[in-house]
Amino acid sequence: MAGISIQLTIPGDSSFESLKNDPIQFSELLGTEQQRLIDDHVVGQLDDQDGAPTLTDFSISNIIFDPVTLKGSFRLHFKISRQFCCSDISSCQTDYMDFNFIKEDKKIYGTGSYTTWSIQ
Repeated sequence: MAGISIQLTIPGDSSFESLKNDPIQFSELLGTEQQRLIDDHVVGQLDDQDGAPTLTDFSISNIIFDPVTLKGSFRLHFKISRQFCCSDISSCQTDYMDFNFIKEDKKIYGTGSYTTWSIQ
């Protein structure tokens, strides 16, 4: 199972404590480039590529942070959306990735891996 690394930058006017207590504000740190990296990582792990899967509706929860070690974790939620070109059918599946991170100054360096949940 391959992992992915992302980098988030904390805005100069935000304290990490306020970000930790506000998952919506924290999720806004996830920029277009990080979303693309995560999309590529997750879609690359999917066995079924039908419907051109892409990730949408990113959100963050379960933010944990230890101010002594400057380490923490969060869960990134998203939807795997598919649009089937030969019909008007689309589908959506909710999933998530867990990230561990370390905070250095105004940067958060996170690593996570995606697990494909399929029942055989």
